[in-house]
Amino acid sequence: MARGRRLISLKSLFTPAPPEDAAHGAADKKQRVLVRPDDLFHPLSKSPIREMREKGLLIRGNGSCATCVDETSAKGRVATREPEFECPDCGYPTHCSEGHWAQDTGHREELCGFLREANEDEHDLRSGRTLREFEFPSAQLAEVVVNLSNWDSYLYTRSFMNVTSSRAMRHVSKVLTYPVTIGATLHQYSPFTLKAGLTPEGLKSMTALRTTIKEHDMARSEKELVMQQMPLRVFVLGARAEAMLPPHLYLQLAYLLPNSPIHIYFVGPECIPTAEATRSTIVVSSRLALKYHKSYFHDAIWNFAPFDPFTDVFFLFSPGIGHPEARAGWQPTVEKLLETKCAVFATGFHERDMCSDVAALTEDFGDKMDWLLQPRENPFASKKRDFGIRNLREWAISNWGIYGIRGKRYEVQSK
Repeated sequence: MARGRRLISLKSLFTPAPPEDAAHGAADKKQRVLVRPDDLFHPLSKSPIREMREKGLLIRGNGSCATCVDETSAKGRVATREPEFECPDCGYPTHCSEGHWAQDTGHREELCGFLREANEDEHDLRSGRTLREFEFPSAQLAEVVVNLSNWDSYLYTRSFMNVTSSRAMRHVSKVLTYPVTIGATLHQYSPFTLKAGLTPEGLKSMTALRTTIKEHDMARSEKELVMQQMPLRVFVLGARAEAMLPPHLYLQLAYLLPNSPIHIYFVGPECIPTAEATRSTIVVSSRLALKYHKSYFHDAIWNFAPFDPFTDVFFLFSPGIGHPEARAGWQPTVEKLLETKCAVFATGFHERDMCSDVAALTEDFGDKMDWLLQPRENPFASKKRDFGIRNLREWAISNWGIYGIRGKRYEVQSK
């Protein structure tokens, strides 16, 4: 089935095309490999890759010794020394001395293996080898049904032929978790059902959106109907890393909904890296457009109104609504979101992060919202753990958990 299928290479999205004179004979040049696949582990300070050495220096300058933290916090104060000692098993600077490293049995039992995995993954991505796992399939054959139970089923039925190891899975899931989480939520064969977290109110909201998607499917052969179609509008609020991805990655969402025109709106003060830009549009294909609005949703809402639960859906990727420093800033946005009566889905980095956001929403807006999807693990979370520079004990998994809400709909009831 995959024979003759055009592949989309992620690597080509980052690499500018060489000028014609430089391109001549370039294919004959041997690719420079900095790290061999069988020699990926290196202490950060001795890494052959400059970015990894700089990362080690950054952790040394901003991190803290875990044992020092434990000893001083038990006495009611936190005074730490910089992590100058590199763990020989994971290669990260973790403690101020070998003695404090030896004392920290929790590091070796709970954290060290994941840090070593991250060490090898980062070296592999920068090794200089051809990253075949980032050669993604293009449009799906109409007669092939995609299985959205989990990553393995999805990659197999979508013919990702080069994801052949757990390391390749971590690489690919890290960048595809955003478009595939959106697609899996909206798709008619979504893993979220009444028996898997979806509430009766959630079924109503998803039925409205899927009705529009079904109309797109039925109109694909009628030119007049195609011209009258209203696009599916996906709003990504508080957009950060998901807005920085190469635009062509979102084609994987378009391939899951092949007949639907899709407009993705990235909204937030960090969605565009340049300071002077406030708005831009990228047309990725005839049915997919990405729009960037560098502002808060509650300030820019009139750029998008009116809203329709049949065509509009919101996603908040790890927004940190319950974080003490962000909670007040999110309240006016959530207030406006609930007024739209459209489906809103949000994710969390881990269980504690998700529960914090859910608790804040329940406390601040419990009487104004309905639950669409009960908080649960996301089958399309990233498989890669990311670690904090200041504290290696703090880790995050992109889109680990997911839940859904909507503004409460008040029905007229007879006595």
